[in-house]
Parts: sequence; structure tokens; C-alpha cells
Amino acid sequence: MKFIPLHTTNTAIVYKNSICSAATMLVLTFFALSVLVPLLMVSLLSPYSGIAESRILYEQPKVQFQFKSIFYGDVKMNGNDLIVCSTFPQLNDAINHRTNTDYCDGTKYWTEDLDYDGTLDRVHFVQQLETLEEKLLGFDVALFFDAFLKHKCHLSPPAVLIKHINIPYDAQLSSGIVNIRADLVLKQYVEFTCPFPGRNVKTSFRHLNVPSNSSNIKQFGIEPLLDQLKSNPAFFELDIQETYFRRGPPEQGLSIQLDVDVLQLAARYHLSIWERLGQFWLYFASFFGISFYIMNKLKDFLFGHHIVRSWEIIPWKKLY
Repeated sequence: MKFIPLHTTNTAIVYKNSICSAATMLVLTFFALSVLVPLLMVSLLSPYSGIAESRILYEQPKVQFQFKSIFYGDVKMNGNDLIVCSTFPQLNDAINHRTNTDYCDGTKYWTEDLDYDGTLDRVHFVQQLETLEEKLLGFDVALFFDAFLKHKCHLSPPAVLIKHINIPYDAQLSSGIVNIRADLVLKQYVEFTCPFPGRNVKTSFRHLNVPSNSSNIKQFGIEPLLDQLKSNPAFFELDIQETYFRRGPPEQGLSIQLDVDVLQLAARYHLSIWERLGQFWLYFASFFGISFYIMNKLKDFLFGHHIVRSWEIIPWKKLY
């Protein structure tokens, strides 16, 4: 007859029984429960315990200006006349030939690294115009940037910053300064996916590619650019915080200044199977320790009070 150990008591009495006995089946059942109960607890509590398929990570993107920009200014109530200033010669020639005017007076761009860590914290862009004959009613601006996220893997969501600004009636001006302060934000539709051992898949993006010498004026429209931008799983955009309008003398001209703060952004990432297993193991180990302790105490109680019978093959008197 083959014997296996079943349980021990505080007096170190060892009880044994045959493999196919009811006592052995009970011990195996308790052991199975000590494993299954933690699995059940983790599966039930996973929505509240942090075990999920995605995780939010915070990162400050690295941005770089492509020195490409488009500015559309509306100067009449009927909206027929446009002022166009851009770095695309074909667009400038087409619009200025139609209106026979050119108010563009250059652009400026500079950056700030406030904490000297090599990552830009604030960028500034200025579109300088000559004094207008009519008041500026509103404008659209598109700035072409490159932006990168490197926390888990190298990702480069499109960063064409497009914004439409309507100027209130009492603030409309033909010369002076329009100052816009905004934050760079990440518009994300789905979680980012990074490669991991066993699967080489990474989120891809459709970058806006507008040829500088393109003769198709429709490619430079704000709506087509937005449509291309929104066809991506994620992209960067501007969140306007403050807008100031200050009139100035005609000799000053008109300046459109955009100040953008590049802060830490929240990005959602898919967890790899290994990360999810790591999270699962932490929670399972916690529940398993408690479950195993309770099951072991319950098993000893049943055997110690002879509720379940087992054979004592070593006389207890010989152990003292």
C-alpha cells in the first residue's frame, strides 16, 4: 500500500493515507480550491484592480518645426477676400494673382527650453502682415511640426497644428497684435501598439505630405488638411487657452503671434501579453497566499477534530 502525507498538527504528528482514499481526495480538492479561488477573485475584480488591456502613460513629446506654415485671413464681411501667407510659393502666387495684393511681411519662429533638459517646453510663431485696408474678421493658421513619443517605442503622430480663430466684432483690427496662447494636446482615437517579443506590430500613421511645388490649390485647403489629419489613429492639435487683441498704429503693421506650451501629455498604450501576465501574477500571488493559508487551516481543522478520518502510522507517544 502506498502512502502520501496529508497534513500536520502543532505536535508534529504526521498523518498519512492511501492515494485513492476519501481523505486524499479531500486534500486534493482543498489544494485545487486554493488555486481556483484566487483565479476567480482576480477575474471578478480585474476591472477595479488595474488589470486592463491598456495603460495611460505621461510623456512630453519632442517637437520640431518643419518651417512650413499657411495663414488664411478673412478681411471682408462677405468672406470673398482672403489674405494668404504661406511657405508654399504656388499657393501664394495663385491667391495673390487673384486678389492682386500681398500683405505678407515675413514670419518668425523661436523656442524655449525652460528646464534645460533638451526638450522644448514652449514654441513661438509670428506671422507678420502689413497694415490691412480692411479689418481682420478671422483667420485660419496651419503649422507643420514633427512630434515624437519615445516612452515605450518610437511613435510620430502627425502634428499639423490647425486652428480657426474668429475675432469678436468689437476687437476686429487692421493693425496691432493678436496673441494666442495654446497648449499642445494629443487627440487619440485608439490605443498605441508597440512591438514586444512574439509580435512585431506598431501603430502606423498617415502623415500629411503637401508638395511645396504642387499646383493643386485644393491640397492647401484647411478642410482637406483636417480630413487627412483625422484619418489617423491619433494626432496632435492645439487647445486654445487665451486670446488677446491689441490695436496699434498703422506703421506697426499686424502681427499674429502663437505661443504654444509643450507639456506632458497622456497617451494610451496597449499592454503586451507579458505586461498583462506580470500584472496578473502580482494580484494572483496576493490572493493565493491568503487562500492557501485558509484552506490549510480548514484542512487541519477537519483532520484534527476527526471529522475526516486518516491513519496515524507513527504513534504520537513516540514523538514526545
